[in-house]
Amino acid sequence: MVQSTSELPHNLVAFVNDPVSEQVIWNVIKEMNIAYADSKMGDIPSVLKFLKEERSPKILIVDLSNSELPLGDITKIKEYSTPNMAIIAIGTRNEVGLFRDLKVLGVTDYIVKPLSNTLLRHAIEVANGTLKNEVEKTGKLIHVVSTVGGAGATTIAANVGWILANKYFKRTLVMDLDFLYGTINLLLDVKAENAYLDILESPDKIDDYFAETIMRKCQQRLYYLGGLCDLVRGVQVDISAFEALMNLLKKQFNYILVDSQRDINQINKISMQKADSFIIVIEMSMASAQNAARLLELLSVEQTGKKIVIVSNKNGLSSAGALPKESFEEIIGRKIDYALPLDETITLAAANIGQPVASSDSPLTEILHNITDDVLGKNDNQAIVQAIEQKEGFNFKKVKKMVIDLIVRLMHK
Repeated sequence: MVQSTSELPHNLVAFVNDPVSEQVIWNVIKEMNIAYADSKMGDIPSVLKFLKEERSPKILIVDLSNSELPLGDITKIKEYSTPNMAIIAIGTRNEVGLFRDLKVLGVTDYIVKPLSNTLLRHAIEVANGTLKNEVEKTGKLIHVVSTVGGAGATTIAANVGWILANKYFKRTLVMDLDFLYGTINLLLDVKAENAYLDILESPDKIDDYFAETIMRKCQQRLYYLGGLCDLVRGVQVDISAFEALMNLLKKQFNYILVDSQRDINQINKISMQKADSFIIVIEMSMASAQNAARLLELLSVEQTGKKIVIVSNKNGLSSAGALPKESFEEIIGRKIDYALPLDETITLAAANIGQPVASSDSPLTEILHNITDDVLGKNDNQAIVQAIEQKEGFNFKKVKKMVIDLIVRLMHK
């Protein structure tokens, strides 16, 4: 499906709070002949509203003149933007310390008002160069895999993807690597796009345009990518093309949820190598425990240090013959992080209408949100804050900003 022009990102969007600066920006846009650009009046709330509702531009110009906490506001902006968006900040504070702090957070340049055509033009040229040369600013890939068939990796991937897009306003892609029997499109109520497989089989040129043509938009920030091959002919994926596509997608999305196969084939190996974290979906059986132990051993060798979340799904199904939780954990050598109760009525109904369970008031919803928070590392941050608050004699309010600033700096190194 070819996306309309409105689906493509702006080359440049500016939000300023005085008409003189806005006019300078429009002058430079015309001088540089920047297509698909816009400048408007607005402060930080306007920027955040735009980023929640629209696709991140390639370059964002943001006015910090009225910002009481510029570092915090830039951090919020980056939370709602795609990884490769360049930020040019403008403001009235002529401070070297502020400039350095903004650079630490990834801001391309900081210009003190009044704006001039020359300085702004140079900043935009630098930002364009940054976009062309940047290779490290990429989104996060979450590799989701079941230890046995039917454990529910597809359901977990679809729901975590939905939460990231709708609760955290992240530009999110849910990707199906099962080209034979993939069903994640049904949970998201979209059609599988076989142009995806055509490109992977006969790659010519994989770029932003091709990526746009093979994705299906589910919601404002939620996209699907997958295809179903002919069962007789199968599919022959060009591995180099698949890897190039994955590299491109990680620059376009904040998060990619990969619904993988259990086979350790070349495609899955690439996904695992590029993954930032893993969700392993289990059921409480001996076969699942055996496979989970083997998979954890593989990840401990080849993907050392990456976050792993283990989710026990369909708890209550055949409970009489299920392994006790303690026995399962002994076999795999670690704790199970989350347990989702069996609720066939809700899950089947959601699948039939193409609506993720997380969008409902189901008992499963809170757990699915907790799983998402864990993958994002939010639970870890809460534990740190709680530990600090509990320390006797520690004035948390006084140093709260210092701790937050330190965490922000570490996250952006």
